[in-house]
Amino acid sequence: MKTLSWIDRISVVIATTALVSLMLLVCISVLGRYLFAMPIPDDLVFSEYLMIFIVFLPLSSVQAAREHVFVTIFTEWLPNRKKVIFETFGVFVGLIAFFIVTVAVYDDFADAWEFQSYVDGPLELLEWPPKIVLVFGVALFTVRLLVDLIQSIHGIVTDTATATRSEEDRVLDAEL
Repeated sequence: MKTLSWIDRISVVIATTALVSLMLLVCISVLGRYLFAMPIPDDLVFSEYLMIFIVFLPLSSVQAAREHVFVTIFTEWLPNRKKVIFETFGVFVGLIAFFIVTVAVYDDFADAWEFQSYVDGPLELLEWPPKIVLVFGVALFTVRLLVDLIQSIHGIVTDTATATRSEEDRVLDAEL
């Protein structure tokens, strides 16, 4: 668990760095385009690559904090145990879906690696570097879902699990 949490923290730091880099890239490219008629070559490709870091690396950390979107309109009134069962089922479905996604993005990465695919443009940037980051981010999220599923099942069996608090409850606590 500690190792996974440590990897999550590193991933969030990398994603935050990518976000700052994207901001600087866009600002410098726009200034270069309008002041010197020289934007950064392949700035859109770099932006796409950085978006992979920004979106997929923090997924596991967000799941660990239970900050993903929950639709609770139908489960708000249920007792804790039933809420936990629904959440566990949701994690199970997510695990299956993201395992499939992990395999698919790995296959895409393997093809890009094997054929040394590149983006047609001034810099001819290779496609596999951001794809390996995508594989890592999605695989890390899949592992986090597996850990959460095991913990949830253990909590159900031992009757120690507590359902995720609703956004409304968290906001009310923050305001008080």
